[in-house]
Amino acid sequence: MNNRKALNITYNSVFIVLSIVLGFIGRISIFPVFPFLQLDFSDIPIFLSAAVSGISSGVTVWFVTSLLRAVMFSSSGWIGFIIRSTSLIIVIGFGICNKYKFKSHYKILFISILGFVCLVTKLLANWYLWIEFFNLSPEFLNSLMFTIIIPYNFVKIFLTSSITILLEKPTNKLINSITGY
Repeated sequence: MNNRKALNITYNSVFIVLSIVLGFIGRISIFPVFPFLQLDFSDIPIFLSAAVSGISSGVTVWFVTSLLRAVMFSSSGWIGFIIRSTSLIIVIGFGICNKYKFKSHYKILFISILGFVCLVTKLLANWYLWIEFFNLSPEFLNSLMFTIIIPYNFVKIFLTSSITILLEKPTNKLINSITGY
């Protein structure tokens, strides 16, 4: 194994640990009426891994983190894993931006479009899974859609993507200064 691969494994491991830690300590309830809808920042290290080292790293960090959370820490188990899989849309987007070296304004536009696609996908997954597996009535869920569910998911996607874009250059500089690559 060459040094570059070993370093990639090392900092992807760091991103996994950061994601799990942020999933525990970075929880903010933005709708106190629904305390189970907690904003966490665990996607930021996942997005950063794709932004810094490409799609395969981002998908690997996402998979390991999501699997650990589903098996060991999540009250929603495999349903949470499925809903978290919608974040892969943005992971792949950051990986594409990394591969083709998008300029900042194109990256923001591209990630914004993918954020919208992720939002729609997440809403469809939530709607179906909440009705089928949590036995919520469609009427009740529809009444929450525009007042709680869409704003919550929008805020989560917007914040995590924006923070990732802001942290991408400093993270790249840090990794390059440590590794010398």
